[in-house]
Amino acid sequence: MRTLLAGCFTALVAVGCGAGGRPELSSAGVMAARPQCGALNVACVGQKLDAPIALGSAVELDVRYQIGGSSGPPTVLESADPAVLVVEGSRLKAVGAGASAVLFIGPDKAVLDFLHLWVEPATELRIMRYSSSGTLLGRVQSSIKLLVHDELLVSIEPFAKGQPLLGSFKLEPNVSGNTVAIVPDSVSGWHRVVARSPGPSQVKFSALGLTTDWAIEVMP
Repeated sequence: MRTLLAGCFTALVAVGCGAGGRPELSSAGVMAARPQCGALNVACVGQKLDAPIALGSAVELDVRYQIGGSSGPPTVLESADPAVLVVEGSRLKAVGAGASAVLFIGPDKAVLDFLHLWVEPATELRIMRYSSSGTLLGRVQSSIKLLVHDELLVSIEPFAKGQPLLGSFKLEPNVSGNTVAIVPDSVSGWHRVVARSPGPSQVKFSALGLTTDWAIEVMP
């Protein structure tokens, strides 16, 4: 903490997506950040906010204060380096590779706390499978076989040299063939893959200038 507030002050910063995630303390120890997974067209890893943000994506911050007997002071966000992160209200847009501090500014321009965030360009997209309760089950292979009426819950997530990245971004699915259906789940945010009839289908997901291909064969 830099000015204004004593140790009884606690703020919760959540990266808006869905559910899950463990808290991560900010640089001053006053605020905590929590990535939440499952938002539509959002890559979250269900871990601490210890992964870079994917270049070209955005992160939505939800700031909450806990002060006994009082409400929190009005707070705005500022980026220390707008060439890396651009602040639009509570939304952070990753516009350049590198690192930048995000400042939480209170009354009289007091810096209440800050976080250091990194931005990396994605080098690959991975298809990750989840259970209906949101538990990560692992990476889906590029070629799979399903039975008619099988369903998978998946998320398309960016990685940079093996490291998962965070952020919300536009995702474009394309299905060649009619044996499977890709249904976006606007509540949990994942994509539900439904095997409809026997035969092969080719699925392509495009985002952040990358594509990943997925061959699905539905067995009778």
